[in-house]
Amino acid sequence: MALPTLTYAQIFINYIGINIDYNNQTLTQIMNITGNQLVIPIYQYCSQGGYVTVNTYLDPLSNLGITSAALIMYNGSIVSTPINYSPKYVSANVNCSLPIYGLYLSIGSYGQYPLEALVIPGSNMTYVLTQGSMNISIPLTPGLNYLFALVRVISILPARASINNYLTAQLNTEYSNINVGSLNTYAEITTYVTYSSNVEITTNGTTYIIITPYYYTSISSMQNLILLSPSRPIIMLTGAPWIKYSYSNCTPINPGIPGITPWTSYLSYSPYCSINITTMPVDITFVDTSLQKLTCNNVFITTQNGEILSLSGSVAINPAMDRVIYLVINGIRTIGIYLDSIPASALTIQLPLVTHSGITITDELGNPVDAPLYLYANGTLLMLTNNTCVYPGNYSLYTLVNGELMSLGTRSVAQDSLLTIPVFSNYTLNISIPQQCPDLDLNLLVKYSGSQYVIPLNGNLRQEVYIPNAIIGSYIQVYLVGNGTLLYQSTLLINGSKSTSNVVLNPHVIDFTPVDLLNNEIPTATLNIGSLYYEGPGKYCVPTNSSLGMVIYGSDVYIVNITGTRVFIRVWTLGNLGVKSLLIIASLLILLLIISIIIRGLSKGGGSKDKYIVIN
Repeated sequence: MALPTLTYAQIFINYIGINIDYNNQTLTQIMNITGNQLVIPIYQYCSQGGYVTVNTYLDPLSNLGITSAALIMYNGSIVSTPINYSPKYVSANVNCSLPIYGLYLSIGSYGQYPLEALVIPGSNMTYVLTQGSMNISIPLTPGLNYLFALVRVISILPARASINNYLTAQLNTEYSNINVGSLNTYAEITTYVTYSSNVEITTNGTTYIIITPYYYTSISSMQNLILLSPSRPIIMLTGAPWIKYSYSNCTPINPGIPGITPWTSYLSYSPYCSINITTMPVDITFVDTSLQKLTCNNVFITTQNGEILSLSGSVAINPAMDRVIYLVINGIRTIGIYLDSIPASALTIQLPLVTHSGITITDELGNPVDAPLYLYANGTLLMLTNNTCVYPGNYSLYTLVNGELMSLGTRSVAQDSLLTIPVFSNYTLNISIPQQCPDLDLNLLVKYSGSQYVIPLNGNLRQEVYIPNAIIGSYIQVYLVGNGTLLYQSTLLINGSKSTSNVVLNPHVIDFTPVDLLNNEIPTATLNIGSLYYEGPGKYCVPTNSSLGMVIYGSDVYIVNITGTRVFIRVWTLGNLGVKSLLIIASLLILLLIISIIIRGLSKGGGSKDKYIVIN
């Protein structure tokens, strides 16, 4: 029996949250990320003109990130309008007077953000570029993690400058008079945020670049923190929809740095600041491919910490800890569900589990069959019901027909599968043998569906064979065996239109006649065909597929053709000489002697005495 091909299947669940504000209305939805590119259509919300605001976000613990964001038009071209974004958050204000189709996002792998952290500004880095390009690496600070950097690009007009790497978004642009030494000049000041540790800037005139890096450390190490920078740290609460914060002795601030997520807030650090965190569970509902709730009494959920949950209702997990859950089917951990992104407090996940109601069973005539179905899974036979679920795969299937378990072989099982099982009938064979086969011990051999039955005839030339639960359209082989040799065989197709068939087994019968030179039958001559030996003249049954035999007499062997109905052979012998044979020979000698005397007398009476006849 073949084992099912379902072991350790993996399902990755990556969601992205979307909020669309238009005409004083708000649309909130969750989309599943299935590739590294995602287009969010918004054209339908621009039908009345004005502006549409789109906010898109991943949760901070996801290992996915938004690597670029842009508006795309109907013809596929990209709109140059800058969009503010972070690897976890995009905010776009769309002008509906443009032929905008949607928001285009590139999705890539990106590390998670801390839920709570201390953000420490680094020292400003200042550069001057007059022409060409400059690649600037943001230094790492021991004991801290790089978060992002604010980049101010001051271009002395008419100079222009740009940043050419991804994970960089423009925050704002302003024009102002600035003092450069003793000279007052007009400049374009553009502020960017970059999440990359390398910045490449290109300019065609005098440009000043001021980079302020930001680093973070986990808030859990706050008590033992040794600040490596004189800058005053900021408490960053990234959070998520499923995390609630409460704090005391803390001052909310607006540091002018971008939001990491829609839920990011900043507090002024103080040794007396107290923050309390409440993690709300995420409710996960599992449905099948037809969006119906799954109720599987043989499937359970296990979390990373070993907790076992039932699949019969909504499963509540701790999203800060249980980012991987497993489905256990029949006691075997089978499906790993990796929750890379949970931007909501409730999820609905489709699982392609199959129940009995998802499978249609018919016979080969197309008639529906209400038969129990069993699958060989994980070493046991599992009865598939509407409350029993299995993962799609190839299984050894069985069905219960007339109280007997019948194998259907290895079949593919999936949602909306159509399984065809044979049509069954009780069948009777009326077997007759019109020819007598003396000197042979006759047996019937019946083969059907991998089984065979041997029935001794014991002189009875008629036999009734009953076959229960015969499969319509299958074949039965019936053999007539004599002394262990196959004499005749017949193959019968089981017809659904009748329950009885007459089978005639008619072996090949020959009339064997061996004679000597004097035409006397020889009772000791032996006819040999395969393993069959017949001695003396008579009518004998021979295999229908044989064409040659051997006649053995003494040390002589003769080859004979047995395809006809009569085998007549003259053996080169006089046989056993009896009285009759001697009288015949004596009469022949006397006759020859008389003829010789007559001829000799005639020769003396007329003609020369030198002429004579010699009989050899």
